[in-house]
Amino acid sequence: MLHETAHAKINLFLDITGRRENGYHELHSCMQTIGLSDTISADISTDTNTQSISIQCSDASLPTDEGNLVYRAAQMYMQAAHIPSYALDIRIEKRIPVFAGLGGGSADAAAILRLLNRHFRNALDMDSLLALGARLGADVPFCIHGGTCRCEGIGDILTPIMGHPDYTVLIAKNGEGVSTAEAFRMLDETYAVTPHEIRSADKVYAALAANNAPALRHCIYNAFEEVILPIRPLAQQLKDVMNAYGAICTQMSGSGPSVFGIFLSDARAEVCASALRKNGIFAAVCRTVG
Repeated sequence: MLHETAHAKINLFLDITGRRENGYHELHSCMQTIGLSDTISADISTDTNTQSISIQCSDASLPTDEGNLVYRAAQMYMQAAHIPSYALDIRIEKRIPVFAGLGGGSADAAAILRLLNRHFRNALDMDSLLALGARLGADVPFCIHGGTCRCEGIGDILTPIMGHPDYTVLIAKNGEGVSTAEAFRMLDETYAVTPHEIRSADKVYAALAANNAPALRHCIYNAFEEVILPIRPLAQQLKDVMNAYGAICTQMSGSGPSVFGIFLSDARAEVCASALRKNGIFAAVCRTVG
């Protein structure tokens, strides 16, 4: 059985820069992989006359058929790699909270693409793999690549950021999320009333290049906070708690409701995480991953 790690992501910067005629939103995001992860495992056989995919998942609330992004990713890969017959038995061990803005589903889809490509001796080159990921979702290409990247277009234009920021990150989730589609709809309605001034991420990239975590306090940004925090006050409470425990900056990731805080030490982050867990809140301390 083969195994692949599926790392969660956070958005250090996320702004909407336009909307295409087909309804897809163009964005500018600075994404960072973190140590919080799922594990994807698979038994692969091509000695068969069928085309079958079976999925088991540790989270019973998630679908195990075509409704799961991993299923669709595996199916698309086998078609793109021209594998005529196959039996895939896939296992998803979930640790990334679902519907949380952490890219868990995208990370899992990216992981099965990498796993299959490794097994089939890189039948698809990286560009082809990224293009396949873009068909699955905006975050999948980044999750295939990983590290620290400037992401543009609909998430399919990646520019790696040189250097590897080394930060302690606390992830916390409290309450139900909002679907990404609904979050985009709310942003569209807001921007229709109030014109949207596109922000610059230059200061974020400068802070990352200098590995200057404190400088991020004044330049990280997530456009979704404008519409999500007013209707998800628990997310704002998480930010307030992290700030009280010494986070140098806090922000919602993706369309939320997960919040991350960057700390200067693992110990300080663990104290905050312990306090959150005592109140029944999911909290995980990890590091950035290059």
